[in-house]
Amino acid sequence: MLFKKALPAVMFGALCATCVVPQAAFAEVKIGVITSATGPIALVGIPQKNSVSLMPTKIGDQTVRYISLDDGSDPTASVKAFKKLIDEEHVDAIIGPSGSPNAMGVIQFAAESGTPMLAPVGTAAVVLPMTEQKNGYSRPLKTTT
Repeated sequence: MLFKKALPAVMFGALCATCVVPQAAFAEVKIGVITSATGPIALVGIPQKNSVSLMPTKIGDQTVRYISLDDGSDPTASVKAFKKLIDEEHVDAIIGPSGSPNAMGVIQFAAESGTPMLAPVGTAAVVLPMTEQKNGYSRPLKTTT
């Protein structure tokens, strides 16, 4: 009786052992980081920039690569850095920019591109009041095929 129950499991195991199962290919996760490591906001931006080396480079089976850019505490440079990370580097998410005016300047680009953004800033104006434009922060990561 035990033999009859075990036989299908043994046969399935033998069948699986002889099959060639390709391993799943995982793409690299790219996280853009925009900090104000120079300029008037450097007091906040330098520790943020220095923390990038402490972030995990592997999450589960996926490799994580961080692409860090300095905006010099300039909101216009933040926009340029944000666009570069989205258009050229094709990042999956962005951490930054460091300053509140800088973060306010890139909100529309986060919303338009659907790129999740974590803005470590000291003002609620970046997320409140919640508008359709600011709702871009809560979207899931983009997936590529």
